Amino acid sequence: MNVRLFLVLLALAWPLHVGANQADRKQSELDALKRRLQTLQQEFRTTQAHRKEVVDELRQSERAISSALSQLRQLDSERQRTRHDLQTLTQQADATTMRIREQQAHLAQALKGAYRRGQGDALKFILNGEDPNQSARDLHYLAHLSRAQHAMIEMLRADLAQLAALQQQAAQKSSELTQLQAAREAEQKKLLADKRARERVLQKLSAEIQQQQRQISNLKRDERSLTRLVERLNRLMAQQAAREAAHARAARLAQQKRAADKNAAGSPRRGVAVNTETPVAFRTDRPFSGLKGSLRLPVAGELMNRFGAPREGGGLSWKGLFIRAAEGTVVKAIAAGQVVFSEWLRGFGNLIIVDHGEGYMSLYSNNESLYKQVGERVQPGDPIAAVGNSGGQPDTGLYFEMRHQSRPVNPLLWVK
Repeated sequence: MNVRLFLVLLALAWPLHVGANQADRKQSELDALKRRLQTLQQEFRTTQAHRKEVVDELRQSERAISSALSQLRQLDSERQRTRHDLQTLTQQADATTMRIREQQAHLAQALKGAYRRGQGDALKFILNGEDPNQSARDLHYLAHLSRAQHAMIEMLRADLAQLAALQQQAAQKSSELTQLQAAREAEQKKLLADKRARERVLQKLSAEIQQQQRQISNLKRDERSLTRLVERLNRLMAQQAAREAAHARAARLAQQKRAADKNAAGSPRRGVAVNTETPVAFRTDRPFSGLKGSLRLPVAGELMNRFGAPREGGGLSWKGLFIRAAEGTVVKAIAAGQVVFSEWLRGFGNLIIVDHGEGYMSLYSNNESLYKQVGERVQPGDPIAAVGNSGGQPDTGLYFEMRHQSRPVNPLLWVK
């Protein structure tokens, strides 16, 4: 973990550059832009689903139109066959009519001859004194001729009746086919109208989808641009915080140097209290916030300051405790947690930071050596470092801080 990340974790209370307001404003714009993008994407999915429904309906309409057209083609074929049958029937009717006319002519001539001979022809054959055998043959012939004429008349009547029935049946069938074709054509017209209406809806939805796609593309482009701006502003803010932190450390070092020079010239500093107890191993299911008032300071020694008291030289106040102890004294973890920083840091020397959860962290600096690495878990009382005076500290000891959500808290409120 580098210095910048450490400064972000500590979130020191120094005022930031005026760019913070601009970064917040741009971040709000970015959040609003993301919400707009999510809304538009949801509308796009809804439009696509609607378009799918219209496409399905259009497919059904086109299938129905295809089926109707197929049925119309079948009707056309049937009408062609019916027309052919009607033509055949008409030809047969014409031939029958000619035959009837010929037979009627023959019959008329026969009847006309019989009329001229009169109704007494048969009696004349008997009384004229001619040969009776010949007369009998003539009478038999006349009877046969009469029966033949009568049969011919009956046959003609039957042909005419059958012809009339066939013509009536053909005319009725032709009328039915005409009505059915008219109904099918009306249905086809309706289906075509539905198809055109759905095609117009589909074209409109396609245009909306293209427009939404363009808007989504533009919003994504704007989101990328605004994200880069927010990131740049955050970097500038972090750099400003780093500069202010460096100035503060320089002022603190200068004050420490002046205090060391003063102590070297006069009597040694005296502490404000003495700590004799150090952390011991314990197990608990309570979160870290529930341990307040039951912890112990990480090393035994003389407390050289009070939390929040002004530092020597003025300007800054103590955000932790400096515990003067012998070089090499073991530094122990105050509670369970995970090491999130373990390396040398300018102004703090060998520094180790433990994350205890719920936003709580404990910081141990100015160590001679560090025993734990980033990512390792520690338990209460585990040795994590050895006391020293690294980082330019004039006195040998441990500088200890506790922080919640990056804000310093008084460690003495958490110990027994």
